[in-house]
Amino acid sequence: MQRKVNDVGGLPGEHIDSVDHDATFFEKRIDAMLMLLISPKIKAFSIDALRRTIEENTLDDYTKRGYYEKWLYAIRHLLVEQQILSNEEIDQRITTIMQTKG
Repeated sequence: MQRKVNDVGGLPGEHIDSVDHDATFFEKRIDAMLMLLISPKIKAFSIDALRRTIEENTLDDYTKRGYYEKWLYAIRHLLVEQQILSNEEIDQRITTIMQTKG
């Protein structure tokens, strides 16, 4: 059986920074978005689906993306997979947000 990208048990690893830090605005936004989408009222997808999607990353994506970036890409994938939004709708919203950023 082949290891998934997140299965690093027994492999040599890098130093893990265990010092607490204040959450960034980006991290807070991603966390809030996830909590809304998995809430009992909305139930867009489950936390298990999020985990599955993160584990499907390529090794390159898994190692290059940060913790919350993995969440963000998984959320996008699941919104499309569940036919809640299309890639085009998401891209349009990102464009709008980037144009009004400031």
